[in-house]
Amino acid sequence: MSFERAFAALPAGRQAVSVLDARRRLVGCLEYQICHVCRIGYVVNIAIAGHWQGQGLGRQALHTAMEPCGDYTWSTSRQSPDGRRFFGAMEEELEIAFPAGGVRCSHMTP
Repeated sequence: MSFERAFAALPAGRQAVSVLDARRRLVGCLEYQICHVCRIGYVVNIAIAGHWQGQGLGRQALHTAMEPCGDYTWSTSRQSPDGRRFFGAMEEELEIAFPAGGVRCSHMTP
């Protein structure tokens, strides 16, 4: 399994962590934005293929995205029931809140 990070072309633009299987096929993706000026992170979307769920891939993708800015304030877009369970577990593990429906700063492009 590998995790590849794509960086935004614009300041505070969308970035992604792609989750690839051993044959380099896409099995998941985490889209997010980071504003270093405002020190906030925003999870736009996270999706892991059904048969790959429950193996820690979403967790590792989130850790990869947060690595350079774990001390920032984070939030997410709306959360599905599965998303609420996932972010609830991540809040407990990381001791960081991930409120749903978070607000993006003025530096972030919609």
